[in-house]
Amino acid sequence: YGSGNAMIEWISGDQLAGVVSLDAGSNTVTTEFGDRYQADVLNIIPAQKASPIAFTADLTDSTGWCPVNPQTFESTKYANIHVIGDACTASALPKSGYAANSEAKVCAAAVVSLLNGNTVANPSFSNGCYSVVGEDYGISIVAIYRLSDDGQLIESVPNSGGTSPLNASDWEHKLARQQAHSWYNNFTQDVFN
Repeated sequence: YGSGNAMIEWISGDQLAGVVSLDAGSNTVTTEFGDRYQADVLNIIPAQKASPIAFTADLTDSTGWCPVNPQTFESTKYANIHVIGDACTASALPKSGYAANSEAKVCAAAVVSLLNGNTVANPSFSNGCYSVVGEDYGISIVAIYRLSDDGQLIESVPNSGGTSPLNASDWEHKLARQQAHSWYNNFTQDVFN
């Protein structure tokens, strides 16, 4: 992908009008403007948005997401309603299970503080994801996040994380695979126990 001899081409939604029809026989899509794209394999990915229950409950805004106070995850549309995970606007936090788990802990602590009439703490968040992509081959990405100085956004802490090096050695990939299994065991233990 992305090179002169790539076998995969990505066409983002902002590069073309919406897809209005698909001809499965010829693997061709037609856009609102009448442009046609033919490929050996087509993967049409709709724009992400909050789930239907969030729309039904009127928690979403024009972006398709639920706007929240980033310190408490309380809806900015309705008091005493908190939204975490993929449905909310959590700024720089990725839409991952690990980030949602971090959001849940911050939200729970904020709810306890609010119920007790205490000041809500200034939170920090973490995200860590591992992928096993071969028998002895793992990769990872980690980062730490905090509130912006004005408290309006969640932002990445500079130099707080990173990804597996592109030129990692076989040993490093093997180690990342082992870390992936440890990460998974720790994460599922934390979430479900």
